[in-house]
Amino acid sequence: MYIKTRNVWILAALLCGQIGVQAQEALPKEVKVGKERIKARHEICLPQIDDYQLLKCDFHIHTIFSDGIVWPSLRVQEAWEEGLDAIAITDHIEGQPARRGLQTGNHNYSFDAAREEAFRRNIILIKGGEITRSMPPGHLNALFVEDLNVLDQKDYMKAIEEAHNQGAFIQWNHPGWGVNEIKWHDVHEELYKKGWLNGIEVFNEFEWYPVALDWVNEKNLTLLGNTDVHDVIERLYDFQTTTHRPMTLVLAKERTEEGIKDALFNRRTMVYFYDNLMGKKEYLDKFFWGAVQVSPVYYSSEKRNYLEIKNSSDVPFRLKKVDKARKGYPERIEIPARHSVTVVLSKDDNNTGKVQYEVENLIVSPREKLQVALF
Repeated sequence: MYIKTRNVWILAALLCGQIGVQAQEALPKEVKVGKERIKARHEICLPQIDDYQLLKCDFHIHTIFSDGIVWPSLRVQEAWEEGLDAIAITDHIEGQPARRGLQTGNHNYSFDAAREEAFRRNIILIKGGEITRSMPPGHLNALFVEDLNVLDQKDYMKAIEEAHNQGAFIQWNHPGWGVNEIKWHDVHEELYKKGWLNGIEVFNEFEWYPVALDWVNEKNLTLLGNTDVHDVIERLYDFQTTTHRPMTLVLAKERTEEGIKDALFNRRTMVYFYDNLMGKKEYLDKFFWGAVQVSPVYYSSEKRNYLEIKNSSDVPFRLKKVDKARKGYPERIEIPARHSVTVVLSKDDNNTGKVQYEVENLIVSPREKLQVALF
């Protein structure tokens, strides 16, 4: 009897052990919770202008190799996700690098470190550097250079000359930053007359400079707008309140570095920041009518006509009636991005001719907005 009982207990112990082992084996190695964010490209919807490709570009960006905080290849990834076509990494020539422990003595390194990622992401990567001096002359970006190391000169005029000799496009950055008064100094006049100053960054980060826009228009310089980003781009801009970073829109004959260079030297640019566009009247007008369609009257009542205005672009339009004498037309019309609105017109207006509206967020100069004949 004792032997039988002992055998039963042994059998029970063996069974329990097997169950425990099976229970242990049934547990998963790990339990996944959540997943990595999908890395997808946001496509910015803009209209066609003539036969040009409208390229989205940021020509003022910093990395950890000057006073930025990110690795160069991340700048390419950010640009790709945001729908850009081209960027220029423009680390400071002077005082580079600002971060301890990084490679020194080679100003081309940040470009080289980002190049392979740019190939993989189909982003046009432009080699550039920021000549960084106190005002005057201030900070100037040299774009499309071959060797940034030769820009490392004690004499800033020698540095600018070296950039010019390499065929660089030279832009004056943020002329209102760090000064009490924005001035066109004698050295800027000298650079301009030499052909060593090709454009002005009228918009930088969160601000734009009305007097600089006047200079661009008066002196026939190229208009630019950039981020000057040092931080992670999503920490600099709140993409809950805006869909895109500030950028320069380039009207290029082809989607290449040479196409961009040709457009910059021939002043075919606009600046796109928040819901605003800035540029030549000719380009703004073509942009507006490339995005907006006004339908024929689709319904008439005894006193009113009904029609529709469609906006196919990512840029909203805010319009204000200019001719106060024209009655029966809306004083203001807002056309959201990628939306249509219904407009109701009174039949009481006996005047002939189109009704003029000012597009408040399409800026020609500090004193002028684009005007369109809407109805």
